Amino acid sequence: MSASSKFVPQVFQVAQNQNEKPEWLEAFLQRTFFDSCSVHPIRRNEKNRYCINCDASACQYCMTCTTHPHHTILKIYRHVYKDVVSLSAMEKYIDCAEIQPYKCNKRLVIALNPLPHCGPTSKNETSCDICNRRLAEPDLYRYCSISCKVIAFERKSSDSAPPFLSIQSPYKEKRKELLLKTEQPKHKRKGIPQRAPFF
Repeated sequence: MSASSKFVPQVFQVAQNQNEKPEWLEAFLQRTFFDSCSVHPIRRNEKNRYCINCDASACQYCMTCTTHPHHTILKIYRHVYKDVVSLSAMEKYIDCAEIQPYKCNKRLVIALNPLPHCGPTSKNETSCDICNRRLAEPDLYRYCSISCKVIAFERKSSDSAPPFLSIQSPYKEKRKELLLKTEQPKHKRKGIPQRAPFF
């Protein structure tokens, strides 16, 4: 099997293997991003894409080459100097429920690995089940990053535990409400003109 197709079957086996971790996920979490692309030594050539099919980080110019047609691509963003991925993009492939999302340029994102500002908690604070880092909303979430949920999935006691993979996350509507709450209300500069009553 060629390198470019080794991850293809696992990407789309969500329905059949909902209790399995996709084989590309571990490699994805260990990748480094935002280095300069050696193939395209031009402006804005940082590697901020991940091709699931090829298991490779790539730049925006690599995506237009013939190497990645019809491949599954994830775009990587930076949040407090760490790699994050769009929540809406990632939840197509894994169950992102209970992973703390963050707001980044009006977009909900989740961290690949724990973020530096989520420091250790005191005894009375609720924290990430795996790394004990602080959670902004501990009532809604249990993990601070994808890697922490992966570790929790690997430690689960039985196959009857909630699946790791899910195309339709049951928490999707809740996340939409959260996004609407965090958006600033838009106020019109002027209201409807009011005339004084005629006597």
